[in-house]
Amino acid sequence: MLTSIPPALDAGAGLGGLIGAFVLIGCGVGGVKSSVAPFTADQVGGGKKHVATLETGERVIVDPELTVRRVYSIFYWCNNVGALSGLASTSMEKFLDFWTSFLLALGALAFGTLVLILGHHKFFRRRPEASFRAKLLSALACVIKGGFRIDAAQPAEQLEKHGRAVPWDAQFVEDLRQALQACKVWAIYPIVWLCYDQNQTNLISQAGQMLTHGIPNDALASLNPICVLIIIPITEKFVYPYMQKMKLSPRATVRMTLGFALVAASMAVASGVQHVVYSAPPCYDMPLHCPASENGKYPNRVSVGVQVPVHVIGALGEVLWSVSGSEYAYNKAAPHMKSTLQAVTMLTVALNSVLGLAVSPAARNPYLTILFASFAGAMTVTSVGFGWLFWNSD
Repeated sequence: MLTSIPPALDAGAGLGGLIGAFVLIGCGVGGVKSSVAPFTADQVGGGKKHVATLETGERVIVDPELTVRRVYSIFYWCNNVGALSGLASTSMEKFLDFWTSFLLALGALAFGTLVLILGHHKFFRRRPEASFRAKLLSALACVIKGGFRIDAAQPAEQLEKHGRAVPWDAQFVEDLRQALQACKVWAIYPIVWLCYDQNQTNLISQAGQMLTHGIPNDALASLNPICVLIIIPITEKFVYPYMQKMKLSPRATVRMTLGFALVAASMAVASGVQHVVYSAPPCYDMPLHCPASENGKYPNRVSVGVQVPVHVIGALGEVLWSVSGSEYAYNKAAPHMKSTLQAVTMLTVALNSVLGLAVSPAARNPYLTILFASFAGAMTVTSVGFGWLFWNSD
């Protein structure tokens, strides 16, 4: 924020501030996102499925995994409330200045930090193991040197073959085995994130090529969190109970498979919308870049309303796969590996950025129809493959 105020920009501090902000945001997000989700679920408490008696005398089954699912749904709902700040920040940037948008974010983060500091004694906090990271890296090194065999890290094998005692036990190796098995689920996440990121990139550009009726095209990205806020209560109240009634258990991998299929459908619809845009005057397949557009003043004569189904279908898929992915990582990991598995999901976001750079040359007119169709095809293939491999894995 400090380097975006007018005097700092006039002094040439803008670029340096931007680069520094990117580095700090990367470090902060990497630490927060790998910790906040398991920390939230930890507040539920562990235990096994059991029968409890309510004050009314009714006996009910308490299922911790079902509770974790509900907690992550609420957690993701709250995330998307925060995402609506884009509506305020874009308006503040347009009518006030960029620094006011950054001030809004600073205030929100400061409030959240204050809540954690003042309420720290009320939260369940898992005691970190000082040597855990070193043990994990050493065990992984043993696995790699042993021909990618998990059992190569077993203390007995290390003692027998290499004559050395390792600072972990057999249970640690089994926890590592389970964590690596869970990591297979996220192999396709870079492609999923690539499709998800279209909300903030090419779909915004697509909206700018249409009649927005006075709405800034970058504000239309807020349709995604709005849809998510509506869909999450509907899925919890109606969709999941109906799936259970129809003997289709809403297990994490089932929801993830269905979510991936819906992401593929949203990209297919986006391709169809782009075809409609390219079929409309005045610039057809070169929106905003023809003489009739008068230097980008007049977009193609298609209402941005035709893009709404893309956001609705994509948000429904997002609710299914994103919430389920965090839930799956939490339930599959041993207590001391929960943050590590969440960090692996963040690694897939980085890999998505690499994919985004690779496909960026194709993200221009008149090739956007093909680009969206390619995303839809890639997601369809990966959805089928994921369902075939992991439908019953949990």
